[in-house]
Amino acid sequence: MKKIYNLFFLFAAFFLVVSCEEDTPEPTGVNYVTFAKSTYSTGVDPGGSTEFDITVYTANITSSDRSYNVIVAPNSNAASGSYTVPSSVTIPSGSNEGILTVTLTDTNLGIGVNNLILNFEKGDDYFTGASTRLSYIQNCTEITGSLNIVFDGYGDETSWEITDELGGVVVSKALGTYTRGQASAIENITLCQGRNYTFTIYDDYGDGLSFPANGSYTLTIGGDIKATGGGDFGSEESTEFDTN
Repeated sequence: MKKIYNLFFLFAAFFLVVSCEEDTPEPTGVNYVTFAKSTYSTGVDPGGSTEFDITVYTANITSSDRSYNVIVAPNSNAASGSYTVPSSVTIPSGSNEGILTVTLTDTNLGIGVNNLILNFEKGDDYFTGASTRLSYIQNCTEITGSLNIVFDGYGDETSWEITDELGGVVVSKALGTYTRGQASAIENITLCQGRNYTFTIYDDYGDGLSFPANGSYTLTIGGDIKATGGGDFGSEESTEFDTN
């Protein structure tokens, strides 16, 4: 009798496994579309235009072309008339990559950073990724100057930026641009005519340009010194200036 029960449970387990295997569908690629990056940035020359390519990916590959509608988000603050966004992007057959080409023009750009936020239109048969933001400014070429930095021995702790009246960063060098032991650096600066800016220099350690030797910085535009300093200014030091 014990042997009969054992055989019964053995066959029951076998049919249960077979049944589960038959009910499990074969894995398939998810129909999912997303932008390659969450943020992009570029500039537009005065009076000019430029095209900017945004890469789009899908999670699967099909044998036919696929198109996905693109929407400009209402919380975009890009200047009216300064951009043209295609209504859709196409993923070619046999690929999982497409290109959305946005056209930008110097129309009403003025001061500040323009943020163009894009989304995919929702669909019933596919999933969409997060939005992407394309930030762009007017590239000004009227005013040129230079920033001269003498480091304190720890150039890797120094970064800086120039912001416009709206707080948008128009020129900058990130932390890690310069190296430890680097003696000095000279940066060429290009800005707009007749505008107000703020120059800010940062020290990641918090002792400015002061150890082991005193360093300094000087921002010169058109022969005029617009910002200068050095020594122990702490974590940051800012100077407002204009290009009149």
